[in-house]
Amino acid sequence: MPRRFALITGASSGIGAATAHRLAQDGYDVWLTFAHDEAGATTTAKHCAAAGAATRVSRLDLRDTASVDALVAEVTAAWGRLDVLVNNGGVCPYRALDDIELDEWDQVMETNARGTFVLSRAALPLLRAGREDAEHADPAATDRAIVNVASIAGQQGALRTGVHYAASKGAMLAITRSFARILAGERIRVNAVTPGPVTSNITDQLDDAGRAALTSSIPLGDFGAPEDVAWVIASLADPRAAFVTGATYDVNGGVRID
Repeated sequence: MPRRFALITGASSGIGAATAHRLAQDGYDVWLTFAHDEAGATTTAKHCAAAGAATRVSRLDLRDTASVDALVAEVTAAWGRLDVLVNNGGVCPYRALDDIELDEWDQVMETNARGTFVLSRAALPLLRAGREDAEHADPAATDRAIVNVASIAGQQGALRTGVHYAASKGAMLAITRSFARILAGERIRVNAVTPGPVTSNITDQLDDAGRAALTSSIPLGDFGAPEDVAWVIASLADPRAAFVTGATYDVNGGVRID
């Protein structure tokens, strides 16, 4: 299969880092973004390079359209096209309902929901590049995919904390379905994964009561690993998933979504 190009946001650690490594192992060159943790993104890039991928790292502020436009310009100059966009970057402050300030609500919504929309739309020319070669013998040459990393919180709502986070992830699911319908005619596939609790820097913020409450709700009895989610993301990115679009894949240890 010819070399493919993937852009992964929030790749300093957790699901983003695991996804970058998984795609590197699958033969992609990867472009990694970070908001604050440059050292973490650099470490991820080293692991991807060891797997044979050409790697690049950029700082990205998903709340700033100028930052998004600058990133897309960089990718355009270097690659000229994009095969896969993984919208993983986001914020997840644990805050009780009565303690959420409106400024923080706006920050979460702007990063997670608005950022997903702005970057996905800005990346469309890159995802469309090469589509005119639709009769190419190798389907991988024209397959394009967006995978949005939402959350079980966007399906269930918040339990104890994080109403703004749940709202932003619910919005991401609506964005996923809308983009999938709009872009289907161009054969650009758009899907979402909805992880349950996964071991990460974010879940490390939980107190003992919060962690116990979440663990008790998981039929498999423990938090997932970032690699569990990365495998599903890579599968949705794969051209062999050519008939999968507008779907939401639960990676939650068996939690029932009513």
